[in-house]
Amino acid sequence: MIVLIDIGNTNITVGIKGSGASYEILRVRTDEGPRDAEEYINRINGFVQRCKPAEPEGACICSVIPDLTLKIKEAVSRVFNIEPVVVDHTLKTGLTFSVDNVSSLGADRIANVAAAHRLYRGDLIVVDAGTATTFCVVTAVGDFRGGAIMPGLGLSVDALCRNTAQLPNVELTLPQGVIGRNTENSIRTGVILGHAGAIERIIKEICHELTHNCTVVLTGGYSGLLKQYVTADYLNPNLTLDGLNIIYELNSSP
Repeated sequence: MIVLIDIGNTNITVGIKGSGASYEILRVRTDEGPRDAEEYINRINGFVQRCKPAEPEGACICSVIPDLTLKIKEAVSRVFNIEPVVVDHTLKTGLTFSVDNVSSLGADRIANVAAAHRLYRGDLIVVDAGTATTFCVVTAVGDFRGGAIMPGLGLSVDALCRNTAQLPNVELTLPQGVIGRNTENSIRTGVILGHAGAIERIIKEICHELTHNCTVVLTGGYSGLLKQYVTADYLNPNLTLDGLNIIYELNSSP
């Protein structure tokens, strides 16, 4: 059993990977206030008691919040008595990197691409619809070429609410038709369909620059909202956890 932890800007996702394909998952809001290692230990212990997993053989962490990395790493070490692997570009990933300043590349993007390259065929575009929506391009031979980054759905709604006098901060659910009959549904239509249109355009332009079509993999917390509006070959909400599992395997072998 492997403990997999994705520390994102919105959520900390803890996944327990057993022998099957599914995960037991705990999500903790990243912005619920400052926590020390003890608080994370309590959360993880409660999760473990509910799941009753086998004794873990290892753990792997990817993080986009450096201040939390050490706290979570300490919590994992104390709960499970194991030293977790922390993802960066220096680990074995099955990839090469044709990007500028590879050390600044997000660990979550590395995990996503490592998983996509292992699980799917051909040249790939990985679209991760999370706090930010990221695009990663990886060739059939595992060369990470780069991509694009834009504000995610939640940030778009927050910006509308924060920077206007009367627009509310709405819950992101599927719009009831394209033509909104009230302010809330008008925002949902504009944000969700507009975002989907931007994703489709960026995919189109990437394929144009590469001079051929690519396989598209959609993942991230908002992928369920976008799946009916975005043309993707594969939907894998747990792609980051799959990547952490793969990277752990690659770096734990003799």
